[in-house]
Amino acid sequence: MRTTRRRGGPWVVLAALALLAPQAEDAEGSQRHKWWQSDAVKAELDLTDGQSAELEEIFQAMRPRQKELVERLRVEEEALAAIMQAPDAAEWEVTLQIDRVETTRSALSKTRTLMLYRMHRVLAPPQRDALHDLWERRRRSRTRC
Repeated sequence: MRTTRRRGGPWVVLAALALLAPQAEDAEGSQRHKWWQSDAVKAELDLTDGQSAELEEIFQAMRPRQKELVERLRVEEEALAAIMQAPDAAEWEVTLQIDRVETTRSALSKTRTLMLYRMHRVLAPPQRDALHDLWERRRRSRTRC
């Protein structure tokens, strides 16, 4: 009987996707590398053009919500900083703004995790393993620096 190699289940692959998935935009507004469009990664994972297109569709579908939440988080964090600097701010005001920041941060995290889950479902088990291997190699190379 042949056993399938398990590496921590779907959460490990979601973690790999999280590290490899691009952020919505960097500070200059340019996109980071999309791993599912890289010829080298596509070859390593044996990713089909259809899968690559489906991963891009998932990313593009979630991108507007992520961008909205990133901007809202920035605004809420600025408001929190301003309240904390105000000499007459009441503790309840700070607490309320902290709740707003953390609610927005949670919504952003939830949106990103849902995107990664949807991407995870596109990949076959051997592709998930290959993605995990790629993630491990990249993680190890970053820790050596």
